[in-house]
Amino acid sequence: MAQPPPSDQPTPYAARFLTALAAAFVPGFLAGTQIAGLLFFLNPGLPFSPLPLIRAILIYGTLVASATTLILLPWSLRRPRSVQRLLPWALSAVLAGAAILDWYHASHFAFYLPPGINVRLIKAALWLTLAALICFYTALLHALHGRRYGRRSWIGLALVALLSVYVMVERREAFQPRPAASPRPTALEVERRPRLWVVGIDGATLDAILPLAEQGRLPFFSHLLRSGASARLTTLSPVRDPALWTTLATGKLPYKHKILGWRQFPAPFLSPGAMMRLLPTGVGFSRWGTFGVRPQPIDARNRSGLAAWEVLARLGISTGLLGWPVSWPPPSNLTFAFADRFFSDQPAASTALPSELAERGKLFRVVPSTLDPEVRGRFGDHPPPLLVNDFAADRWRQSLTLFLTGQQPMPDGLFLMLPGLASVSRHFFGGFSAVQFEGASDPADRQAALWVSAYYQELDRFLSQLWRQEPPPRLLAIVSAYGMDPPGRWDQLWRKLTRSPALGGRISSAPDGIFLLAGEGVRAGTIPGGVRLIDVLPTLIYGLGYPVARDLDGRVMTSAFTTGFLSQHPLSFVPSYETMAPEETGPEP
Repeated sequence: MAQPPPSDQPTPYAARFLTALAAAFVPGFLAGTQIAGLLFFLNPGLPFSPLPLIRAILIYGTLVASATTLILLPWSLRRPRSVQRLLPWALSAVLAGAAILDWYHASHFAFYLPPGINVRLIKAALWLTLAALICFYTALLHALHGRRYGRRSWIGLALVALLSVYVMVERREAFQPRPAASPRPTALEVERRPRLWVVGIDGATLDAILPLAEQGRLPFFSHLLRSGASARLTTLSPVRDPALWTTLATGKLPYKHKILGWRQFPAPFLSPGAMMRLLPTGVGFSRWGTFGVRPQPIDARNRSGLAAWEVLARLGISTGLLGWPVSWPPPSNLTFAFADRFFSDQPAASTALPSELAERGKLFRVVPSTLDPEVRGRFGDHPPPLLVNDFAADRWRQSLTLFLTGQQPMPDGLFLMLPGLASVSRHFFGGFSAVQFEGASDPADRQAALWVSAYYQELDRFLSQLWRQEPPPRLLAIVSAYGMDPPGRWDQLWRKLTRSPALGGRISSAPDGIFLLAGEGVRAGTIPGGVRLIDVLPTLIYGLGYPVARDLDGRVMTSAFTTGFLSQHPLSFVPSYETMAPEETGPEP
């Protein structure tokens, strides 16, 4: 009778190679499959049908598996006896990592995803967590008891891996976007209303305005805080400038207005015309998952829903626009418009409305070398080039605004954006905070505090001049979609260890912005509970005496108005401004 081969008989090289290859390839392919599934969760606009899904799984599964194979295969071939024990642990790690990614993205992009798909992503994370625990428990039992993996164990692990893919597909397929409601046509009687001017100051925070106003260095802001309504403006996380400023302007959350960032990535390898607007974070996806496709810039044509200036124009209010993010191409029914792209090195005529106004707008351009020496001297003897450049860019917008609003007839609506403070604060707000709140005396901190304070003072001077130019009846709203925080604990710890100043500010924790409102009918004082980004537009529409559209996500902050105004203007609603016929109020040729 033939004797069985001894247990230590060497395994044939081909079998050993295939086993090592599977141990290196399978975990990577499963990881790529889960990333492909996450991509469809983050981009509900991608066509979720069998062909694009299979393409995504094959592309990203093979790509990640190739990387893991190159890394793990040499190690697996040198340790054939460890390969079989490696695979269950690798599957556990992959499923746990996929669950963590799903949990993180469901929370991180909570305001950027439709509520339904967000809930399903959380459920997928729950199932992946369970699958990871099953694989981990199986691997742990075999390791503790020194047991070999039998056929049933491998079949069980394979089923868990396949079920994790099924869960990802099934949960994504379960999301069916609600059909958009068809609001009834809206018609309003137009009458004389207060003039509304909205000034956006990127990166402004009450943490800087309040102490400087108390010190008498911001007289106009101090006047607004005493005679107008004020509040911290609760922002959204993560801080993405175009998404936040568009939310403020439309009164709708990002997943509704579709502006989620500055760029979108074409994905023709998934489906013709497919676009990725949100990419998975934490895995370097933008470096390898877009395959070098050139991203396309986001503009106003990608926005869903009307912005505030378009609403006012439809109400027959003459409206001007200067520099608001994602405002190109400007709508044709504005009195004048200078899109954000106009304030670049080479402004094109298509970025201004009317186009012949572009040449006149260029005449107001301010370059650092032409700044008034007296104004430049307010920033000290040697202000950094970054600060001077940002201030010159803001000065261009300010000068052009004062010119256009001084013309007759004066526009009844104005939307202006000043972005310079955010850049300056990102570099120097830490020093300002250290001096103002910690009493720091380090020369670098004091210099940074001077630059930030001087910038706020220049903004104060401009706003005062704009307010004097605006005759009653009027409403002036000063807003910032997000604020600025001082350096975090790690930065402060490093500062103590190295005895070097931490000058920069940070926005990673989504700090509150500002909402200041002044004018007829506005109650002096702080608005209880603060204001959200989505509350700004409904509040301004109500302040003009118009009904509020029900399809806006925010609410009217009635506590910002006097009892007399509230009694004379009962809160009323219309289905939507989207269905209102546009008024042809554009400029005459």
